[in-house]
Amino acid sequence: GIRDFDVASLREIELVHSLLPHARMHFMHPVKSREAIRYAYRVGIRTFSFDHIDELRKIQEETAGAQDLALFLRLKVDGGKALYDLGGKFGVDVQSAPLLLERARQIAAKLGVCFHVGSQCMDPNAFAEAIRSVAELINTTGVKLDALDIGGGFPSRYPGMEPPKRHLYFDAIHEAIKAYDLTDMELISEPGRAMIADAGAVAVCVELRKGADLYLNDG
Repeated sequence: GIRDFDVASLREIELVHSLLPHARMHFMHPVKSREAIRYAYRVGIRTFSFDHIDELRKIQEETAGAQDLALFLRLKVDGGKALYDLGGKFGVDVQSAPLLLERARQIAAKLGVCFHVGSQCMDPNAFAEAIRSVAELINTTGVKLDALDIGGGFPSRYPGMEPPKRHLYFDAIHEAIKAYDLTDMELISEPGRAMIADAGAVAVCVELRKGADLYLNDG
């Protein structure tokens, strides 16, 4: 029954579109090729994220100045509570965010912010801290936001790693939303890993066996 998909590449868009032509996709990778933006818009994608003025300009140009875009500014937040911190790779700092929000508000039919607390986040409070940063940004800029995408990072069970119960994350998120008076914004998340990590499989070829050690063709 799932019909909303977070996509991050041209190939993912092609795959989802081929399987579910009427699915609603959200292109939430903050750095995209011009070809990917053009194709995405052509197959019905209207939601895009960005974290730089040049990326925003690319989206405008490759959608021919479309007036029906949902634009999400990717914020840089603390990813120190996660196994893999993505903050050094994507996201704009709070000092640069106001100008980008004001610019996007002029052209977006729907404006939001998004963040990612890092992959395999082991602390539910990391989401609450990120939501607090969003609230401070709204208070600073006065720009009206329509939606908040809290990203992914919800952990899965791996050998030697037992994450907190899932409901603790949801509790922390909803409590922060209420505490900072953001309940009038649409709330979105990208829980991919948490939903499907246990179902993953890798097909590899065993090149050599040395006793109990296997040498595979996959790194």
